[in-house]
Amino acid sequence: MSAAEARSNRPRPLLLVLLAVVAVIAAWRYLPSFGGGPGFTRTTHADLQSATIEVVELAAHILDETPLDVTATRDPWSFASRPAPDRAVPVATVPEPKPIAVQPVVPERPRPPAPTPIGPRPPAVDIVYLGTMGRDDDPVAVFSDGSAIYNALTGDLVKDRFQVHRIGYESVDLLFVGFPDEPAVRLAIGGRPNG
Repeated sequence: MSAAEARSNRPRPLLLVLLAVVAVIAAWRYLPSFGGGPGFTRTTHADLQSATIEVVELAAHILDETPLDVTATRDPWSFASRPAPDRAVPVATVPEPKPIAVQPVVPERPRPPAPTPIGPRPPAVDIVYLGTMGRDDDPVAVFSDGSAIYNALTGDLVKDRFQVHRIGYESVDLLFVGFPDEPAVRLAIGGRPNG
């Protein structure tokens, strides 16, 4: 072991003296046996004895007795006190209800029926949409009127009364020839027009 290592392991006297001074101040300040600093208190034998509490024995025979007639004088669920029982409580009088005038029921006039359109009406759809065939980008719609089969592309006429407006996956829209203001009628596969 070298001299430098031996010197570093030795306790330093200055630190030991400082530690001893701190210990003496703490003992003088906080311990009661050293004659009195501001924290000094003298503990006596009377201070160490705890206060005695008197315990009353529970008598089981008292539990079976019926309690005295005690009437409640206060309602714990209300915030106001009850009036004294010897006073008469005034009874509020309710005014008699006034009769309500019944208004006679006026019967509603019947509405006239919707006016029938003047002029020609589009023909009834008498064909059934059977489905499509062909390519997806240019499908062919197939119709039947019960006696003949009709194949039509978009824009073609069926029975010279209906024009194929749009062909979808499961339905087709038809326009009426000669009725440009009439909306298209949609036919589902195997069914009649949906409106």
